[in-house]
Amino acid sequence: MKTTKCSTSQITGLFKFNTISALLLTVGILLINLENGVASDDLSKLILSQSGKTIEGLSGGSTNSQGCGFIADSPSYKMNLSQKIDYMRLTVEATGGQPTLLVIGPNSGDSFCVLGDGTSGLKPEISGVWEAGYYQIYVGDRTQSRHKFVLDISTNN
Repeated sequence: MKTTKCSTSQITGLFKFNTISALLLTVGILLINLENGVASDDLSKLILSQSGKTIEGLSGGSTNSQGCGFIADSPSYKMNLSQKIDYMRLTVEATGGQPTLLVIGPNSGDSFCVLGDGTSGLKPEISGVWEAGYYQIYVGDRTQSRHKFVLDISTNN
């Protein structure tokens, strides 16, 4: 069996390459999201952190989603994933009302609704594997009222 010795400079170079690759992937996802209609005023609400993103806004709206509460005419957040993500979690916390989380996925019929209830502490949450593609995320409210919300998007398991 043949073994290969790696020098410290080779290991350091590989670490730098991996770090730069991760940074470029993150920048690429952000640029794709900008290209697909994240408004400039929404961009100021986007806060990057080590574990993911936090989006702030108002829940609810005037459109009855037929099962996932009342939502705004346009999504609270849009994202275009260039590749499959093995684990991602979306969690909503609102200052009042009964928040809902409606995710419309890239494939026909991909629609997921999570209702805030007593078990979740009125914090709707969805997690799992996310396929590549364009997603529309609505933060709604079952009481047809509007409240400030925070949407946390995390890839930490």
